[in-house]
Amino acid sequence: MIANKIVIDAVVHPWNLAPQNQNPNAAPQLEAVYAAHQMSSDAAHQQYVLARDEFFTDISFETIARAEFVESPVDLAVIHSLPNLGFALSYVTDPSRAAAFRDRYPGRFLLYATVDTPIVSSAIADLERQVVELGVDGLKLYPAFFYGGIGEGWKLDGEDFATPLLEAAQRMGIRHVAIHKALWLPPAPRDAFNVDDMETPLDRFPDLTFEIVHGGAAFLDETIALLEDHANLYLTLETTFSYILAKPRAFAKILGRLISRCGSERLLFATGNNLAHPAPILEAFSEYQFPEEYIEEFGLKPLTEMDRANILGSNALRLHTIDRGQVLANIAGDDFSLARARASWAPWSALRDPANIS
Repeated sequence: MIANKIVIDAVVHPWNLAPQNQNPNAAPQLEAVYAAHQMSSDAAHQQYVLARDEFFTDISFETIARAEFVESPVDLAVIHSLPNLGFALSYVTDPSRAAAFRDRYPGRFLLYATVDTPIVSSAIADLERQVVELGVDGLKLYPAFFYGGIGEGWKLDGEDFATPLLEAAQRMGIRHVAIHKALWLPPAPRDAFNVDDMETPLDRFPDLTFEIVHGGAAFLDETIALLEDHANLYLTLETTFSYILAKPRAFAKILGRLISRCGSERLLFATGNNLAHPAPILEAFSEYQFPEEYIEEFGLKPLTEMDRANILGSNALRLHTIDRGQVLANIAGDDFSLARARASWAPWSALRDPANIS
């Protein structure tokens, strides 16, 4: 918690980028992903940047959990399973492994399923398996599939793949769908990452909530228009939140315009850990206020404590219909809470100093 405000990280995804899971033909993409991690921090917080040999590993779920709940004041996190993103050979974040870790610490995690095939019948069958066998709280989608050395993009309003998948997900009881947008990574086609395919599914599936992951990092005007018109749209501010350190002017512009135009009730704090460590971001945001020059430049409203509470966790509680008191009761006295109370911990302690984490 931060000043009695519950903190929920709406996107974490321990990445398996060990050499055995790297696509040997995707060196530029792997370098771009590592550069994105490096750019999630600023010069004053370089201890939170993973070295190359630390980043390009099968990073453990325990490492991510300690970064969230011991090294940072996060109370609950949502694991987003990730398919093969072109630079890997299989899942980047395997849903079965994620579910097994979630089951060890059920008070600390929610879990989103994913699909990794453009064949709609196979995707539906795999999603049903995850719903039945793993138990999931939502569905995470990436707008491209990779096979045979190519990246094939797809649209969320497409009739051949997306619509039947969403219809099936709804029948299975899934109520939350998050989709990666805004940040493009080749060889997938750039237009797959636009937000111009959101309006039709938002209208067609009013009982589903949709989350634009990396919301605001690109297509800000279009995203604001969607938020204004669709009450079932949320933004997870993965990447955008790292700008508070690395690109403070961009952070103020994006968050300030979103709040000024749409309010703060559908904005979700997110780090994408292990792409960014939550501790320095949350420290910077705990008493953050838009600098005066940006308020004047962009016509922003001052950030309120209600805005801060909404973004840090209240919105996520409401989205998932979770009781705040129950979350806090579930984690009181657990291993992570005890470790956090016992000492201050350096970043990535489970990775860098595993002998001393007990």
